[in-house]
Amino acid sequence: MQKALKPIDLTKVLLPFENKWVALSQDQKKVLGSGKTLKEAANQAEKTKKRYLFLKVPPFDISYAPSIR
Repeated sequence: MQKALKPIDLTKVLLPFENKWVALSQDQKKVLGSGKTLKEAANQAEKTKKRYLFLKVPPFDISYAPSIR
């Protein structure tokens, strides 16, 4: 049986990066790069020589609810 994944609260980590692209460390605890474009975030993250993943931080004044048709 697989273990259930625990949710990760990224609120404090992502708060300064509203409406920007961020490159998160694989453990999702550090921002390794950020920018208005994905390329800017990638350029910063590549300098760290660490593995990372990208996330677009939405504006905080809107809500997002996915829907299924």
